[in-house]
Amino acid sequence: MELEELKAAWAAQAQRIDRLEAAALQAWQQPRRHALRRRLRWFSGRQLGWLLLWIVVTALAASFWVAHRHVPHLLFTGLALHAYGIAAIWVSVTRALLAMHVDAADDAVLVQQQRLARLRRFTAMSELGLGLPWFWLWLLALQWMSVRWLGLDLYAMAPAWFVLTLAVGVAGMFAGIAAARWGLRHLPEAHWLRRWLEGLSGQSLARAQQQLRELDAYGKEY
Repeated sequence: MELEELKAAWAAQAQRIDRLEAAALQAWQQPRRHALRRRLRWFSGRQLGWLLLWIVVTALAASFWVAHRHVPHLLFTGLALHAYGIAAIWVSVTRALLAMHVDAADDAVLVQQQRLARLRRFTAMSELGLGLPWFWLWLLALQWMSVRWLGLDLYAMAPAWFVLTLAVGVAGMFAGIAAARWGLRHLPEAHWLRRWLEGLSGQSLARAQQQLRELDAYGKEY
């Protein structure tokens, strides 16, 4: 009987220790999960803010090209800005949905890590995709604002300069695409350019991923 009582006491003690360890793990994890969710919700909120902005820009660009549809270079300006606005709207919605998917409560840390990695990749690539067209899109944006608010047609004032500047910008965009693809394929991970390309997802998501790594590592210890 004494041996059985000793075994029961050891089993009860082991259960108490397990409960204490589980409570300690939960106490350590809970504030970090809350911080992770705050970061993801803040990220989603920013995307919704950008979504509203680009809806306004897209609507203005649409009204511009409709009003100037009989002038080819102004029609092209409006359509290009309209198409860019639609792309930016799609990107903002997709980022927000991916962030909400990561935050879809109480999933395993490994699953959240995979989803967050996908969000970071998409964010970095979409930042690059939306950023590179500004090598030439700035000129069309300037043309749009000049015509809309100042009544000045930059192309009509200096067509050769306008076309040359636009061509140089397009060439710069394609050069940037080629450089980014080469860098991601061939540069070592420690190289500053590769780190910069991968860092386009932003510090907020990078910190969120670091928090998930800590949660995963601490959970494995227990």
